[in-house]
Amino acid sequence: MNRFAALIDRLAYEPGRTAKLRQMTDYFRSTPDPERGFALAALTGALSFPHAKPGLIRTLIAERTDPVLFEMSYDYVGDLSETVALMWPSPHARPAPSPR
Repeated sequence: MNRFAALIDRLAYEPGRTAKLRQMTDYFRSTPDPERGFALAALTGALSFPHAKPGLIRTLIAERTDPVLFEMSYDYVGDLSETVALMWPSPHARPAPSPR
């Protein structure tokens, strides 16, 4: 979804309608399914996550990071989504060493 994030960034700064349509067309032609479908749903407002409640998101991030660090970060940032986005482990990240 990094390519989708880049598309959204480009669309936000592009003033021209034709240029925006060209960027979206290029994106959809070069992006495979299912990512293309998720992007289309997000752009049209049809993407929904009915089961992604704040409690579930807190549980998931607590399983992947230090819960104390999460709480401190959340207190500092003040927004659950932003805190989780900043703390979520990269898919290429190595697991943290276990304390001895």
